[in-house]
Amino acid sequence: MKLNTNALHNILNMLIVLVPALAAFDWTAFFDAETSLKIVGGLGLAKIVINVIRDGMLGLYKHQPPVQ
Repeated sequence: MKLNTNALHNILNMLIVLVPALAAFDWTAFFDAETSLKIVGGLGLAKIVINVIRDGMLGLYKHQPPVQ
């Protein structure tokens, strides 16, 4: 089974939005602001690593083909 990196990116994007939103509404039962920052940073780093593994370092800069 081939990993759908687009779906994974979309999931990571949603988590990047959700984690700070939980902190912004002061839902400290989940995590504090410092932990939220670490989680969002880790998710952003995961997206970059996925891109590098999938397309190589130059893939971060090249023009992407249109979505079909």
